[in-house]
Amino acid sequence: MRFQVMWKKTHLPPEAYRPFFETDSIDEAKDFAMRLAFDETNHVYVQDTRRDEIVRDFDAPVYRD
Repeated sequence: MRFQVMWKKTHLPPEAYRPFFETDSIDEAKDFAMRLAFDETNHVYVQDTRRDEIVRDFDAPVYRD
């Protein structure tokens, strides 16, 4: 899977992030991350495993190939 939605609770240390959901679709990753982030006790980000970077702009062309 190309995209990993990484998740942890706010009170946990930064190294506590763990993969919560994996997909090959940036749109699906965005949707899932936004739903998780809606709860203010969650910290969430999306990791692009192919590029080894955190996705900051879900609409960027680099994530659409």
